[in-house]
Amino acid sequence: MRTASLPLVTLGGVKLKINLLWVVFVVIWGMAGLLPQIAVVCCSLAVHELAHSLAARPLGVKVMEIELYPFGGVARIAEQLELEPFVERRLSLAGPVANLVLAALAVMLYNRGFFNRELLRFVIESNLVLAIFNLLPALPLDGGRILRSYLAPVIGYRAATEQAARAGQFLAAALLVAGLAGGYLGYFNWSVMLAALFLFVAASREKSQAVYSFIRSLMVKESELLKKGCLRGEQLVVLEETRLLDIFRLFSPQRYHFILILDRSQRLQGEITESLLVKAAVKNGLDIPVKQIL
Repeated sequence: MRTASLPLVTLGGVKLKINLLWVVFVVIWGMAGLLPQIAVVCCSLAVHELAHSLAARPLGVKVMEIELYPFGGVARIAEQLELEPFVERRLSLAGPVANLVLAALAVMLYNRGFFNRELLRFVIESNLVLAIFNLLPALPLDGGRILRSYLAPVIGYRAATEQAARAGQFLAAALLVAGLAGGYLGYFNWSVMLAALFLFVAASREKSQAVYSFIRSLMVKESELLKKGCLRGEQLVVLEETRLLDIFRLFSPQRYHFILILDRSQRLQGEITESLLVKAAVKNGLDIPVKQIL
């Protein structure tokens, strides 16, 4: 769901863009006399995404640009491999934490009677909603990335992405049902319906791109090893009739894998590296048993 965007500003080498879908919301909210509120939402989203960018720097992750959508933002990174689970968790938490900080600051100003109390109340409510909503365990939300970071070491990055994306699709369907139910009861809200659509499309895109991201990371991992000189390693033990596809599903982010191959009597038949496994998969496909490449 890519649409045109406009560049706003470059901060610390990060390009900040705003998606043209905002025009629709400016018109709708403007007709309702809610332009100050939409400015608050836009600024809160910008702070949310910039927090991700600031958290990325100490972790060695380069954020190239941030694009703001009406229901969230997308930070595009230069990292070629999947992120380490603990890195993804820290990056994902940074945005919601920034919104909680904004809400806390607004509470302080509200209690001291500064500025427009009604607008400050909206700042508090909108930032709490942004923080809580983004922590829901469903892609493409931050909570979905946190969920993936816990699942990836157990079931592999691709399967973890697919499960978190399915949760996003389920959440979108739940929002759609809630929006329709609200409409039936006389409380129809276009924002809820559009949020459900945006979330479903974004979650579906995450799910469909999981396999391509996984293949890309496999193809560049050997060059990353040559460039960096070292990568963390991980050893897998498989039976000789195991399909290559099932082995790939167990691969962990940012790890170079060594595969020990055993027969049914658990005697060692051989050992292959990840690079050899990738080359064999490209040549012979993913459905062959690993014993065929010994």
